Amino acid sequence: MLIADTPYQQVLIRNEFFYDEKSGHGEYTKAVVFGCRAEPARAVMFSAMTEHGAQWARVPIHMIVTKPCDILPVDVVSWWDSYGYNYATLEYKFLRGFSCTALGRDKVIRKGNYLFTIDWMKDGYSEIPDQHKCHHVIALETGQWIAYPNNRLVWNDESWIKPNPQKEWRCPTRIYSAES
Repeated sequence: MLIADTPYQQVLIRNEFFYDEKSGHGEYTKAVVFGCRAEPARAVMFSAMTEHGAQWARVPIHMIVTKPCDILPVDVVSWWDSYGYNYATLEYKFLRGFSCTALGRDKVIRKGNYLFTIDWMKDGYSEIPDQHKCHHVIALETGQWIAYPNNRLVWNDESWIKPNPQKEWRCPTRIYSAES
């Protein structure tokens, strides 16, 4: 599934995307993200309709923000490229409205809010228990969108979550099956 719907999100797209990064820096265009596109070994990309009626595909995640902010490098906004062409997008109702803290590759902890999830299937990595990673798409408080896996996020809900993840936990390596 090369493309899929996402929950509609009102955003700004950095204008340098529209000018092949040769001009437009520090300027933004209002848009609505409505879809996701995945290609192996490329950053997660999105489809968007601009306020001018132009529909753009393949907008990389680091070009999408909710408010003007400094740009973060693509390897900081996403830990992993797309695993393959096959994935599903979903807004988990349980996570709707959750805030979280995200640990970046640059060792900086950033705060944000959950938007939706991209989960991978039918490729080499997603079938291996300790290699599977989903992308939770988060709008940072600064405005930048990021896509981070479970093990780089700590979720916040003051009514019952007491953030203190067990650092000794390890990714499962066993495949569980009732018939093996």
